[in-house]
Amino acid sequence: MDLQDKVALVTGSGVRLGQAIAQKLGQLGMRVVIHYHHSEKGAKQTVKQLPGDESRHLILQADLKDVSGIKELVRKAEENSGPISVLINNAAVFFPTPFFSTSEEEWDHLFELNLKAPFFLAQTIAEGMQKRGEGKIINMVDVSADRPWSGFLPYCTSKAGLSSLTIGLARALAPEVQVNAIAPGTVLLPPDHSEMDLRKSVERSLLKRLGLAEDIVQAVEYLLKSDFVTGTILPVDGGRSVY
Repeated sequence: MDLQDKVALVTGSGVRLGQAIAQKLGQLGMRVVIHYHHSEKGAKQTVKQLPGDESRHLILQADLKDVSGIKELVRKAEENSGPISVLINNAAVFFPTPFFSTSEEEWDHLFELNLKAPFFLAQTIAEGMQKRGEGKIINMVDVSADRPWSGFLPYCTSKAGLSSLTIGLARALAPEVQVNAIAPGTVLLPPDHSEMDLRKSVERSLLKRLGLAEDIVQAVEYLLKSDFVTGTILPVDGGRSVY
């Protein structure tokens, strides 16, 4: 697919990995819809880091746990920027959930944002992609989808569900739309990480180092530029998934 001047929606692109992905898409000539929930300041920083005039791009706020909010987000994006050709389901939530103390509210929160939102975003956008005869959807899953961490079971299970959804969407939307996922290893550590967490992450990988945002961004670029890859979960984890 020719990416020049096409519209891409990147969820959670006011911070961290989403911000890096949005920057790359701008460099590839795309018009980027920068979604955020709480990170308005970060979203404004993202658009300032994109090449060209800021008016090429759009910042929109939405709570993705609300399906009506998803539909309104897509409506505003396409009304102001044009048809969405690329959807990057990056927004996610991650926090520890010890098995015997996990609440229903915590479970629902993780599944609503990590799995339900990508499903309904794809449902809302993909029909137009099919009608136009092209489209790309990339879901950000996790190395833990296949090797769940006992202290984060709802999170890991939601990401496993997103991996399954990726393959199902690839089948449902073929041949017009290619749907893939990227499964990062340890990249961009959260600010509350400990040195022990850092050491464990390095030790449990083949390459014995942390990944960079650029490693994920390059994988996104590859999947967008290839028209012969779909239904793939691409690990970018330094070999952690096969350690």
